[in-house]
Amino acid sequence: MNDYSRDIIFLLKEESFTKEYLKQEMQLVHKIVASIDNDASFCRAHELVKRNRITSKRRTIVNAINRSRLKPFYFLINKN
Repeated sequence: MNDYSRDIIFLLKEESFTKEYLKQEMQLVHKIVASIDNDASFCRAHELVKRNRITSKRRTIVNAINRSRLKPFYFLINKN
């Protein structure tokens, strides 16, 4: 599991939480997000348009997003 930082805001009603409790909660949220933040779920939710073709092939989508920029006339479309 990649342990990289995320920008997550926690809104709390109580002021009496300890730092240990907050750290534990942040680790649990990170585990939840990391379990669904992977190539397979990304490819299920997106299609790649290559000029005149639309593809849902996982390998093609992963190769396209691993570049620093998409090639000209390549577009990622979210299926949602």
